[in-house]
Amino acid sequence: MNQLPNDMQLLLKLHYSLGKTLYSICEGKDVGNTIFLIASQINHGKEFIEKDDALRIPVAKLNMKAGKMALDGCDHKMAYSYFLASESLLPDDSWESCYDLSLLVHLLMARAANSSCRYDEAELTLYKICKRARCLQDKLPAYFLLVTIFLAQGNPVDAYTTCSSILAQLGETVPDVVTVEMVGCIIPETLSMYSRVYSDDWLEKNMKDPKLCNIVKFYSVIGIAAYFCKPTHSPAYFVCKMVQMSLRNGICQQTPLALMQLSLIAFNNTSGIPFNNAMFVRCIAKNAFLLSDKIKSDKTMLCDTYYSGAGHLE
Repeated sequence: MNQLPNDMQLLLKLHYSLGKTLYSICEGKDVGNTIFLIASQINHGKEFIEKDDALRIPVAKLNMKAGKMALDGCDHKMAYSYFLASESLLPDDSWESCYDLSLLVHLLMARAANSSCRYDEAELTLYKICKRARCLQDKLPAYFLLVTIFLAQGNPVDAYTTCSSILAQLGETVPDVVTVEMVGCIIPETLSMYSRVYSDDWLEKNMKDPKLCNIVKFYSVIGIAAYFCKPTHSPAYFVCKMVQMSLRNGICQQTPLALMQLSLIAFNNTSGIPFNNAMFVRCIAKNAFLLSDKIKSDKTMLCDTYYSGAGHLE
């Protein structure tokens, strides 16, 4: 009976030695799916790795790379296990001694946890990032994933509040209350701006400033949250803010959907403004599709929005 722990210890050391040998042979090479074998074998020797300071970071990076490959292959549970192994090998002062690696590993781990329905683990990891990251720019991906989790869990109020706070930190002013009068002003203003600005020249202009791109991303989410927890006219305000930012600064991944949502707003005439130019509504929707093709953005929500509005005019 006393022999079993020693046998297990020997077996673990054998797996670890095999993994370490494979790692030394393949280090720096693109080994494809073999990376799963290498990481899985070497991870058996965690207690040995933890005693070897020269090996901890390389093996943490190995597990991160394996996790990213699993994530790309949509095996989210496997990805999470590799990211968890990577995180466990980081030194206690990783947020100081290897900040970039720690930030990336934690963000990837949160994404994998969320995709494998480990929502509590995802939220805890995201809150840790928001607490330990050095600047707002580094926190934004974590905040964005956090608000999408809030929405997925049916918690639009927290999503709206978080987006409002982040937009304020990014220099935007989110009104405490979006009034019907505000929406009634911004819709025709946005449609007029679209008529003036939309052109082939504008289509070649990309939104290059990361800060502006993040502002548009958070406007897109706060608009969704507003749909569920604010008066019915509120989402139109945030859609128009997105469209105006794109028209001023260039296109980004959120622009096609924002334009399609603008066509739906015009079609539904939500603010009571006189707008019944069906040809113009169809034109906005068509251009949204063309732009989506150009930048290769997802068309799922684009099509749903189209058939809710401009699609009825065909």
